[in-house]
Amino acid sequence: MAKTSDTRVKFKTRWYHRHPKYWFRKDKPRPAGHRDAPEVVRLDPEPGVTPSPKPPVRIFLGTEPMQARAERVFIWSVVRRRDPARAYEIHLMKDLKGFDRNGWTTGFTNYRYAIPALAGEQGRAIYNDVDQIYLADPAEMFDLDMKGAGILCVQKDETSVSLLDCARMAPHWRIEEARTPLKRKHFLDIIAREDLWGELPGVWNARDTEYGPDVAKCFHFTTLRTQPWRPFPDQLFYEDHPEGECWFALERSSNDARFNGFTRERPSRGFAAALAALGQAPRADAARAAQDARKLAQAAGAASVLVVSPEGDAQPDIRGASVSAARLDETLRAGANRRADGVLCVGGLSGLPEEDVAWALDALFDAGGGFLAVSLKLDPARIGTAAALPPEWWRLQLELASARAPDRLWSLAVTGAGSAKTFRGGATASRAA
Repeated sequence: MAKTSDTRVKFKTRWYHRHPKYWFRKDKPRPAGHRDAPEVVRLDPEPGVTPSPKPPVRIFLGTEPMQARAERVFIWSVVRRRDPARAYEIHLMKDLKGFDRNGWTTGFTNYRYAIPALAGEQGRAIYNDVDQIYLADPAEMFDLDMKGAGILCVQKDETSVSLLDCARMAPHWRIEEARTPLKRKHFLDIIAREDLWGELPGVWNARDTEYGPDVAKCFHFTTLRTQPWRPFPDQLFYEDHPEGECWFALERSSNDARFNGFTRERPSRGFAAALAALGQAPRADAARAAQDARKLAQAAGAASVLVVSPEGDAQPDIRGASVSAARLDETLRAGANRRADGVLCVGGLSGLPEEDVAWALDALFDAGGGFLAVSLKLDPARIGTAAALPPEWWRLQLELASARAPDRLWSLAVTGAGSAKTFRGGATASRAA
């Protein structure tokens, strides 16, 4: 058994754990969602393996943009533990249309109650919060004998890891109600009233001090202030998690594998349309981009710079280095192919879907051996593209991509939305400061 703990005390975030900035923004309305359905990461049976006749393991993940680091590691944990003969589908429940999210604790709190509808009211589905990792094959949980229950979870009021019989739950957890500001209690009361609950073994939701390294099958970093990836430093005073190395080791292995949930070969469903419309993406400040690239070129000792832009026509002066130009779409399609000592990407990147930015950054890092300078303009009105995401999200994406290419320098110049910000990092960032 996993260790036991008083869940009502140990995992609670109290007012004094919150940063003062949180209280000023606590009741700020969340923007409306823009996705008709969750984006799906599909894991097919591995090549050369006889496919399993069992149904795909469907996982619905509650997540949000600023949890990109945790989201990626969660997916990687499934990849590491999956049955290679079986198909898996990870549905990313993020920024969905039609949900009134005001008053939600997270940006995805009530999405779980819409899973029966999102799953077509048939078959089984696992629900996970994004602050978890699998240490065993989730197919083991997916195939459990539910003994007629509509939902399995460790407690009647703890649905952060759940196994759902979607046909059984559909009449009770209705998407129309999930879209309203109804509170958690409404949906939990339904479980009790309709006798839907069955007990999920605690190893599938080992929360913080319940974790046992040789026993736990799903590790849940429940306490907000000790989550190893520290997603909201402006909201919480963070502390180290005593078992944080378990999460960090998994992230390091994902970096070594240069893993992303979406790839050039399997991009998001909106990627092709976005690529065709790159010319409409907000135009970046080429002069400012050239200034940043000059600093990085000098620090990296770069003699050649590839300037990537939507039309391939940007050729700013980068003193001391020869400059060549390329279209962004062609660069992303080209694959791993070093073409210069460094890369300057001027605009276009913000026109991509959120899911494709990570692998696009990897492609740009691959095109240049020493550095990547990115200049982009944001536009909150361009909902559905990465241009609508805040500068902090873009900084996170560059930091994550840099961890997959640790020998490179990088810079990010962001304009738009009434501000201009520059971020720098990489192996020897101090030399480019």
